[in-house]
Amino acid sequence: MSTIVSPAASLMSEVIADNSPVRQLLSFSDQVGAIYGLKGFTEASVITNDKFVHDACGIPLHSFLLAAPVELVVRESAGLIDVDDEEVILLRVTGNATLPQQNDLEFLRAQAGLDLVVEDGREAPRPRTALVDPLTENHMQTAGLKCAILGTFYDEDTPTGVRLAFGSDIDNVYASCRLRVFKPYGASLQEIVSFMAESHGNEPRRRFRIGAVRYASTRRRERLASAANKPVDVPVEIDIADVVAHKTAVLGMTRKGKSNTNKVIAAATYQYARENDMTIGQLIFDPAGEYANVNVQDGTALAQIGDDVVRYRLGATDAELAADTGLRSLALNFFDEDSVGVVWGLVGEFLPRHNNSQYVQSFVAADIRGPANPQERDEWRLVNYARRARMMVYACFIKAGLTPPAGFGMWVPLKLDLRNALIQAGGRRGEDMSFLNTVPKSKRGDQVKLNATQLLVVAEALGANYHSDKQNQHVCEWIEVPDHRVEHVIDVLLERKGGGYKVLLPLREGYHSPTANDDYAPAIHRDLVGGRIVIVDLSRGSEGVLQFASERVINLVLARASERFRSNLTAHRIQIFLEEAHRLFDRDRFSDRLAAADPYVRLAREAGKYKIGMVYSTQQVSSVEPDVLDNTANWIVAHLNSETEVKLLRGRYEFDRFGDQIRHAEDVGFVRLKTQSSRFVIPIQVRLFDHAMVEAAKNATPRGEA
Repeated sequence: MSTIVSPAASLMSEVIADNSPVRQLLSFSDQVGAIYGLKGFTEASVITNDKFVHDACGIPLHSFLLAAPVELVVRESAGLIDVDDEEVILLRVTGNATLPQQNDLEFLRAQAGLDLVVEDGREAPRPRTALVDPLTENHMQTAGLKCAILGTFYDEDTPTGVRLAFGSDIDNVYASCRLRVFKPYGASLQEIVSFMAESHGNEPRRRFRIGAVRYASTRRRERLASAANKPVDVPVEIDIADVVAHKTAVLGMTRKGKSNTNKVIAAATYQYARENDMTIGQLIFDPAGEYANVNVQDGTALAQIGDDVVRYRLGATDAELAADTGLRSLALNFFDEDSVGVVWGLVGEFLPRHNNSQYVQSFVAADIRGPANPQERDEWRLVNYARRARMMVYACFIKAGLTPPAGFGMWVPLKLDLRNALIQAGGRRGEDMSFLNTVPKSKRGDQVKLNATQLLVVAEALGANYHSDKQNQHVCEWIEVPDHRVEHVIDVLLERKGGGYKVLLPLREGYHSPTANDDYAPAIHRDLVGGRIVIVDLSRGSEGVLQFASERVINLVLARASERFRSNLTAHRIQIFLEEAHRLFDRDRFSDRLAAADPYVRLAREAGKYKIGMVYSTQQVSSVEPDVLDNTANWIVAHLNSETEVKLLRGRYEFDRFGDQIRHAEDVGFVRLKTQSSRFVIPIQVRLFDHAMVEAAKNATPRGEA
C-alpha cells in the first residue's frame, strides 16, 4: 500500500476570531486543493492531492466544497484582504476532472505499477520507497475534481448588523484563479445546509430537523470523520412553513421510507401549529394501514401524539370500536334517509366489483333518491316513485342482515286501495297484513309508517303479488313506474335471479352501522377545521369503495374551501397526504372531458388558491400530470430504479447531478431534498419517526408559554 506524501504546501483552517459571517463560514474546514480552471460561470476544476483527501476523511461525490482566497482564512490578514475578494464560492463535487498533465501522471502511475509488478517477481524485491522517489510519489497522488458552482456566500450589511447572504451564481471570474478549496464540516457545513432564502412577510423561520447530511451509500469515512471531530452528518433543518399550503413530492420505490418521511412531516407540522398557536388540520389517506397502526419495528404511531389524532376505519367492526376509543367508523347508516344518495353511491360502486351481472347492474340503476329540491308537481311525483324504490331497497338491506337503527320507521307511499288489496291477499308466506289498518298514517292517508319487520313483510307481499297469477291492478300500478326500476329491486329481494339479496351480504361487516348518526365526510371536515390529524384507514375494502370514500371526503373539503373563498373568509389551513399519487394525478384524468368532475384534479389545480397543502407520494413520476410536478414547491427524492423515471427529474433544479445515485443507492430514507426556501439540493438521511418525535409533538406549547 502506498504512503500518502504531504504536499509541498499545506494549510489547515483555523477557527477565525472574527465577526465576519463569511470568514466564520470557513472556520471548520480542511483545505483540499485549489481551483485551476473555470468553465464559464457554472463549473470549476479543482486540483487536489491524496494527503489533502486523507486528512479531510475523503471527498465523496456530491459533497459541498468552499472556494476562497487563502487570505480569507488567515487570521493575520483580517481587514487586509481586497474587499472584492471577501466572498466564498459554494461548490458541489460532480465527478473527476482531467488535469492538463494527465497523460504524464498516468504514465508515472503506470510505470510505478509496472516496476512494482516486476520487482515482486524478484527473489528479494525492493520496497516501494526504493522504487519511487518522494517527489514522483507526490506528483502521482495529484488528481482533479469537477465541481458545479452553486453560488456565492458574502457579507451583507443590514439595519440589524452584518449577516451572511447567498446568491445562486457568481458575478465575476478572474483568470488568475487563486482560490483555495476547502471541505467544510461541523458548524460550517451546518450553516451551509441550513441556509434559507429570506422569509416572506413577518413570519420568523420555524426550523425543524428533518434529517442529517449524507453524501454516499457507503458511510465508512463519514464515521471516520465523526471520530476525528470533523463530522459531516450534521443536522439538516427545513422551514415547516414551506410545506404548509404548498405541494410536496415524496418520490421513491416501495419500502424506501416514504411513509416514514410523511410521518415526520405530519408530526413536525402538528408541532409547528401548536408552538405558533395555529390550527392546521392534516388528512392522511392510508391505503395500507401504515399510519393508523403501531409500527411493529419500533412501537411508534402517529396516534400516540394524543387526542388530536383521529382514525376513521373503513370496515371497522362494533367490537373494534368498543375496544378502541380513538377509532371511529367510516361506515354509514344505510337507513338514514338524509344520506340516501351517499349510501346508494357506495352500493353502486361496491356491488358491480363483486358481481357485475346484468341483474346487479339493473338493481344499482334504480333511482331511490329522486329530485333534490322538488318544486313542481311532476317533481313531487318523482319523489314518490323514488320512495317506492327506496322502500324495496331497504327491504333488501334488512333481508341481507343489515340491522336498522333502534326505533327505525319509514314513511311509505301506500294508498288505501293498495293497503286493502294487500290485506286481502295476505303476505308472501301467508302473513296477516291487517296491521296496515293500525300503523301511523299521514294526514292525507296516502302514506303509512312501517317498522323494519312490517316493511319487509309489505315489500315481499308487493313483489309476490306482482309475480303471481292473481296480480292486483293497484300493485302493478305501484311497481311499474317509469325509470325507477322497482321491478328490478324486487328481483333481488325475492332472489328471482342470480344470488338475490345475498349479493349485499359483504356490506354487513363495516360498511353499515345502525349507530352511525353522522356522515363521515362532514365529521372528518370538522376534525380538520379543529386542527386534528385525521387518518382515514382504507386498508380494507375493494378498490372502488376506497376510491368512493376518499373522493367523498376530498369533494367536501374542496366544496367548503370554495365556499369560504367566495365569501372572502380566511381559508382553513389543511394538509392532505396522498399515497399512490400516480393513480390520482394520472395525465388522462386531466383531460378536459374528465377534469371538471375529478376531485383530485381539482385538488391539484385549486389547492394553492384555497391554501390547502398537499404531500403526495409516488414511485411513478412519469404518470403524474406535468402541471402537478411544475407546481410542486418541495422535493424529497429517494431511490427510483427506472432510468425513465429519473430522467423526468433531470430538468428540475439540479437533480440531473444525482441521477446515478438515485438509481443505484437503495438505502431506506436516503433522499435528495429541495425545499422552497433552500437554495440547492441537499443529500440527506431522513430521521426516523420515533418516540422522541412523538413526545416533542405531544408536549408542544405556544412559544412564550413554556
